[in-house]
Amino acid sequence: MRDLEIRGTGDILGTRQHGHVEAVGFYLYTRLLAEAVKRLQLGQDIPAPILSSTGYPSFSFVNVDLPMAISLPVDYVPDKNVRLGLYRRMADLRTLEEVEALKEEFIDRFGSPPETVYNLFYQLKIKLLSEKDGLSSLTVENGQLVMRFPGDEIPTSLPDLGPKVRIGKTALWMPYRSLLNWQNELLNVLLALQSKNETGI
Repeated sequence: MRDLEIRGTGDILGTRQHGHVEAVGFYLYTRLLAEAVKRLQLGQDIPAPILSSTGYPSFSFVNVDLPMAISLPVDYVPDKNVRLGLYRRMADLRTLEEVEALKEEFIDRFGSPPETVYNLFYQLKIKLLSEKDGLSSLTVENGQLVMRFPGDEIPTSLPDLGPKVRIGKTALWMPYRSLLNWQNELLNVLLALQSKNETGI
């Protein structure tokens, strides 16, 4: 692994020994590669081997695309290498507590973050919760937040998600434009799903 980090991974098919792994780090590179392989397998209806607490395949990468701008702006973190290092660290976060701790570190090192950085930390939280809930994607369709499970199969038993969430045939739908604070509402829904997974109810 150390050798690959130093020299690069080269081409997957070919003889050249170089690549862009240095830009993102070997660990993140291999995770991105694993995501691509999983998506190809799912497209071919090849079952994933690891199951989550819901009984569905556990996705280490959930497709999360929320209606908000996210970035580490150059005027907030000017140094490119520092920004890349911070993105690597974000990719390694595994708990909500780690997300909060890194956000506090940002404030301490760089000052009060702009909105796009706050949005980035929010999306990190949503991604972690979505993974724990066994979701395969959380995107926007027709003005609604759509939460999909692997195979578009809704779990047989769901907790009470409130009147703002509609349980469809293949996904959970939540209109967000009419909500005063859809970000908090979405967090509450994902936490409710996580509670169900932990208790097995």
